[in-house]
Amino acid sequence: MKNLLLLAVFVPLLSVGTTAQTGIPTSAAHGVKVERIPSIKVDLSTKDARMFRTNLRNAAKDGVNFAGHFVLTSWGCGTNCNHAGIIDARNGRVFFPTPLAGFGVGFESWLGEDDPLEFKPGSRLLILKGYSPNELNKEHPSGGYFYYLWNGTALRQIKFVKKSDPKE
Repeated sequence: MKNLLLLAVFVPLLSVGTTAQTGIPTSAAHGVKVERIPSIKVDLSTKDARMFRTNLRNAAKDGVNFAGHFVLTSWGCGTNCNHAGIIDARNGRVFFPTPLAGFGVGFESWLGEDDPLEFKPGSRLLILKGYSPNELNKEHPSGGYFYYLWNGTALRQIKFVKKSDPKE
């Protein structure tokens, strides 16, 4: 019985230690409870929400997919460019966080990955694999993994891991 108790106490500590050692944020470390919201009505009262209404409404039909009660969706905005919005499923309010306004894609293809955004319904962590918007026009943009935490209205960058293009 003592062994089971010790195991129950130390195994979680070992996994936290591993995360702390690598310094890479994990979805589990930023978990939230996922809400079931049957019908999401998108608030189109802002200019940006009206401009992207089709993308937003289509995403809302699929339900909550991010940070407990939010819907995150993205769409192309040109060559190697994506744009994204986050819908609060409780009230339909739409957010367009600055890091997701014209972020660079194409980077993930040389990593052997398909999607430039990684997120989960039960976590506030968002990982952007690519280039930040302010890097896109540079001759040699700095790309990598951008780790963000969603606070319900904005993204806060908590880590960046630079990756070099194998062609360079």
